[in-house]
Amino acid sequence: MKIRENNTLFFSLELISGILVFILTLSFGDIGLFGLALFFIGLIFTRNKPDEREMILLFKVTALEASFLGAIMAIIYFKFPDYNWFHGFVSFGLITRGILGVVYFLKE
Repeated sequence: MKIRENNTLFFSLELISGILVFILTLSFGDIGLFGLALFFIGLIFTRNKPDEREMILLFKVTALEASFLGAIMAIIYFKFPDYNWFHGFVSFGLITRGILGVVYFLKE
């Protein structure tokens, strides 16, 4: 398995780091944002210059992620007003983008 150019691995690491950030920020507050280190390590080691097919899939993932993240943030606003917005945006953004990316890149 190659690490560079492996988009499924990148989105899997993004999903794992989103779950890690969610758990760490619930437990430790702002210090839990250090869980983003896994995302940045994955970004350094797995990304490359994408071809046209990958660009189309990345665009689809980003567009759907924005839609889902808007709905999730609305739910947080109305149902969980005490939850930190920034923590929710970062963690749920990584989780939704990770799930959608794995689904799209495994499907294609």
